[in-house]
Amino acid sequence: MPNTLSDPKKQLLERLLLGRNLAAPARIDGIPRRPPEAEVPMSYGQEQLWVHSQFAHDTPIYNDPITMYRYGPLDRRALERALTEIVRRHESWRTTFGWTGGALMQFVQPPPAHIEIPYVDLTHLPENSREESARRMALEDALVPFNLETGPTYRGRLVRFSENEHRLYLALHHIIFDGLSLYRVFVSELQALYDAFSQGLPSPLPELPVQYGDYSVWQRAWVKTIVPEQLAYWKRKLAGAVHHDVLKTDHPRAEIQSYRGAMARIALDAEASTALKELNQRLTVTLFMSLLATFYILLQTQSDETDLIIATTSAGRHHSELEPLMGYFLDTLALRVSLSDDPSFADLAMQCKEVLLGAMANDGIPFSMIVNELVGKRNISRHPFFQVMFSLEPPLAPLSPAWRFARMDIHNGSTKFDINLELDDTPHGIEGRLIYNCDLFEESTIQRMIEDWHSIVAEVIADPSRRASEIVAAVRAGRRANADGDMVTSTGSPPAETMGFLDSVRRIFSTKS
Repeated sequence: MPNTLSDPKKQLLERLLLGRNLAAPARIDGIPRRPPEAEVPMSYGQEQLWVHSQFAHDTPIYNDPITMYRYGPLDRRALERALTEIVRRHESWRTTFGWTGGALMQFVQPPPAHIEIPYVDLTHLPENSREESARRMALEDALVPFNLETGPTYRGRLVRFSENEHRLYLALHHIIFDGLSLYRVFVSELQALYDAFSQGLPSPLPELPVQYGDYSVWQRAWVKTIVPEQLAYWKRKLAGAVHHDVLKTDHPRAEIQSYRGAMARIALDAEASTALKELNQRLTVTLFMSLLATFYILLQTQSDETDLIIATTSAGRHHSELEPLMGYFLDTLALRVSLSDDPSFADLAMQCKEVLLGAMANDGIPFSMIVNELVGKRNISRHPFFQVMFSLEPPLAPLSPAWRFARMDIHNGSTKFDINLELDDTPHGIEGRLIYNCDLFEESTIQRMIEDWHSIVAEVIADPSRRASEIVAAVRAGRRANADGDMVTSTGSPPAETMGFLDSVRRIFSTKS
């Protein structure tokens, strides 16, 4: 296939292939420091989180729990000093939010003198009960709503499992972080600061060039310069998009969303992940693009629709000085593809590439503006453009064997979307979680969807030239075979020589679901 990408899109693709964030190139000069004592508005992203959290009332939809594992001896004082220094360095982690003169503003608070982390020693419990006890306490912390007007917007608990294992459980409000904040900045700084402080050394980290409040002030001015062009792009892309439910659900949608959610684990092992990456190289697409294509086919399997939108998020860090900052920089991108011509998987992956790169080149305008412009009266029970959110987290910063980071230990029992797929590319394979709306889907339906996705991945690895309809037919035939307990061969089944490979892949998958 000839390369028809424009130079700007080539630059964006290079950033993706190098593992950089989904951000467009800088469009104006660097971000300046705001004047002292300047009022700081919420960023557009923060504003949307704040408004949405008001509708959710006391439901902790934006409380996100994470876990830092520490192996070997632990210096509690050094760990507390490290967390205190992180909060001092990053104004976003000591910011409160509220109204001033009819506008939503953020207020940076003085840095704390010392953060004492609540400590629990579980070594008196039998080993087989420590895990359950620790997770129960971490979940309780994650379920307590944060007061954004008074702060803080984080809470932690340090749990001792043994002399050589401790876990730092943190619950964070999403208004102060995004994926890059955690995967690249937080874990790296915590490790570096702890190592220094435990040896009696000063902080090795340089001062930050700008703060989140500087970005918020800059963003308000920048967005005004790009609205006309980028809004026109999104009007073209989303014109005529369906505003009804696409997925078939087990239960009817309630008039008011409850935000009740549950989590299911989803994974490909290292062998299957490697095979998919090798396919990506042949197709000249990234892992994100190929995974996105598999999920579009999954949506077609569950809906029979061919005009499909899956949402993702742009990193929103349009300048290098923003990369070492912690804060909420994300915005939504609605990625619309068409399967009406029954594309092969290879062609669908290329369509995903074009759609993604076009969206990234127009990711500066807040999605809330697009929705306000294109949608009239809102249905508060669902998003007007999409039901599924998909993200591939950034690469995790290098950690020594003494540290491990996890985001799947605890789930707070809520969801903002019908289905939210969050994946990590780990040394062990592609791992993640599928968070779903409990009011709409039964657990058995979600497990079947995960099995269908496993089958889709196996099919495309075996033959990426197969058309979407053939893959859907093969998946449904496999589903019937599993239900009947017999092998069923459909006209869309792969050639006999590929069946051994597919069977082996499915056996691998069955141990992961």
